[in-house]
Amino acid sequence: MSKKSPFLYLLLIIALMLITIGSFALLPLFKKETLSVTQQHSAEIQIKTASFPRELRDTGGNTLIIPSRPRRIVSQTLATDEILLALCAPSRIVALSRLARDIKYSNVVEKAQMVGQAGDNVEQILSFQADLIFIASYSRAETVELLQATGAPVFRFTHFQGLADIQNNIKTIGYAIGEEQAAAALIAEMNQDIEAIRASIPTDIEPKRVMSYSLGYTAGSETTFDDMLKIVGAINVAAEQGIEKHTLISDEQILAWQPDFIVTHASRGEFDQVRRQLNEHPAIAASEAAQAGRIIVIDNRYFLGVSQYIVKGIKALASGMYDSVEQ
Repeated sequence: MSKKSPFLYLLLIIALMLITIGSFALLPLFKKETLSVTQQHSAEIQIKTASFPRELRDTGGNTLIIPSRPRRIVSQTLATDEILLALCAPSRIVALSRLARDIKYSNVVEKAQMVGQAGDNVEQILSFQADLIFIASYSRAETVELLQATGAPVFRFTHFQGLADIQNNIKTIGYAIGEEQAAAALIAEMNQDIEAIRASIPTDIEPKRVMSYSLGYTAGSETTFDDMLKIVGAINVAAEQGIEKHTLISDEQILAWQPDFIVTHASRGEFDQVRRQLNEHPAIAASEAAQAGRIIVIDNRYFLGVSQYIVKGIKALASGMYDSVEQ
C-alpha cells in the first residue's frame, strides 16, 4: 500500500463528514418543500370542491347544469329574494320578484331598491339574459312551462313545510351561486338564535295548546307554524286533532278545541285592527283564549315568510306566550 494511503483515508473520512452534515443542513429545506406540495394539493382539492360546472336536480327530476359562477340571477319568489340578498352582492342579481319591494311582506325592501324587478311575464324575465332563474312550485304554471320550454336556466323550489326545508333551500341556493360558506354561516346564525329562544322558555310549566287562525283557516302538521310551536315548546291544537297543512275549520271546532292561545298575523300598523276583528268573531270571542286576552298577532313578514326571517316569527311567538322572552 502506498504511503499516501493514510492521507487518502483521512480525506475520504472528512468528505463523508461534510456530506452527512450537509444532508442534515438541507433536511429542513426538503421538509418545507414537501409541506408546500401538501398545501398545494389541499388547495387544489378545495378549488375542485368549489368549482363549476355544478348540477342541480329538483323534485320533478329536472336537471340544471350551472356552467360557471352565476352573475345574472333572477329571483321569482320572495323567499329566494331574501335569501339571495343575504348570501351575495346585489350586483350579481339582475331582478327580484315584485314582492321584494312590498312593505307588507318583504324584509328586504331597502336592498331591493338596488335591483331590478321581474313580474311573471316570460318575455320580461328572458330579457334579463339571466344565467340562473329561481322559481317555486307555486309560481304561475304557464310561466314555468314557457321558461323551461325556452331552455332557460330555471330551478324550481318545491318544499317550504318547515324549518328543515327552509335551511335546505338556503344550502341549495348557496351551492348554486357558489356561496356555500355564506349559506352555512346564515344557517348557523339561525340555529344560534333559535337555541337562545329555547333557553329563555320556562321548563316548569305545562305545554300550552295553541291554534293559528286566519280567514277561517288553521295550520296543522307539515307547516312552518307547526315547527314554530315545537321550537317554543307548545302543542299545535290542529295537529293534535289530526289536521295536516292548512285547512278550513268550523266555529264548532274552535269552541270544542278551546286553545290557550290563538295566533294570527297582520301587516305592521294593523295589529290592533286584526285583533279587534278576531274578537268580533262569535266563536273566537267565546273562546277562553280571547276572553283572557291571549290572541297573538305576528308580523306578516315573519309569519308568512319561508326564509331565514322565520326566526323573528318564532321569537315573536315565544314573546307573546312567555313573559321570560323579550321581544
